[in-house]
Amino acid sequence: TCHGRTERWSLFVEVTDSKIAVGEVDLWANTATVTATVSEEEHGRGARLQYRIKNAATWQEAQESSYRDGILTASIKPEWSTAENPSGITVYSPAADKGIFAGYTYEFRLLIGDEQTQLLEYAAASGDTIPGGDMEGSLSCFTSNNATTTMWGSGNNGIKSNLCSPATKTGMGGNQCAKMTASSTLGILASGNLFTATFSMKGTDGTVGFGQKYNYTARPKGLRFKYHATVGAVDIQKNFGGPIAMGEQDLSTIYVCIVDWSARRNVTSGVSKPTGTWDPSKQTDLEGSGRIIAYGVMDISTSTEGESLIGGEIPLVYYDTACAAPQSSYTLIISCATSKYGDYMNGCSKNVLYVDDFEWVY
Repeated sequence: TCHGRTERWSLFVEVTDSKIAVGEVDLWANTATVTATVSEEEHGRGARLQYRIKNAATWQEAQESSYRDGILTASIKPEWSTAENPSGITVYSPAADKGIFAGYTYEFRLLIGDEQTQLLEYAAASGDTIPGGDMEGSLSCFTSNNATTTMWGSGNNGIKSNLCSPATKTGMGGNQCAKMTASSTLGILASGNLFTATFSMKGTDGTVGFGQKYNYTARPKGLRFKYHATVGAVDIQKNFGGPIAMGEQDLSTIYVCIVDWSARRNVTSGVSKPTGTWDPSKQTDLEGSGRIIAYGVMDISTSTEGESLIGGEIPLVYYDTACAAPQSSYTLIISCATSKYGDYMNGCSKNVLYVDDFEWVY
């Protein structure tokens, strides 16, 4: 009471009674530590911690690592399936329901025997974005000045300026997408392309410097995007090493690599056999530069039905499951081409490929 007036104030205190806590989350290693307050009597009755993606059908066991001073500690780790790629090299894919991945909300529960006594929700961080992946704005790849680009580049040059251009297409996100157009001049194939790389032209030869710096905070399982392809029969075959014969079905291609390179990979092509070509499905490192950690490839052999962009997704397979996130100078490669073997002057000069909205799958 003051000066004859009485004021009443209410104090609200929110008390949380969760015995479960989540910490030491590493979204690249896909690991976490879970703790719970558990009495000795409860621990003796089989106290354990489980987790799952929210509302998933099956709970996963977190593996107990210690019990001290009334604190039960358990660990979450990913599991990997093993396979051989077409080159006979062992590759690994993460299990969908084991470990902790970016962009998901998880549920954690404490069981005493078979009785659930505590439940906690935890939202993992959303992961990483791909700069310019929406193809919006005045990206370097739409110009002929790609020698110093720090993300998206193309083979556009003074002779061929429409190998990659901004366009509109039904089903795209935002205001524009990227359109790659192949062409032929005097029987020389110019394959439409788009890549996270630099490009420079010297005479009749163009050099792509594959690899751009990228900071990974979370391990992706794949790459998602939209695309529309028009793919015809091979009408140029210069016998520079391309494997598709005249008249056979051409392939457009989109691929992604997570690498840990100290230098870009330069691939030079023109009116002779290309130099520096490499295939992430046939090698686990790049001589003199560093490791190929993961890759994924989608070859497109048929034209897309209809006129709208459709969804595409490339799963990543890993050569190395235990490595830290790459920290070298050049770590990300995404490459799109209207002809898979365009560097070899082998493909269809009438192919067209639209792409848009690149994003990671976690």
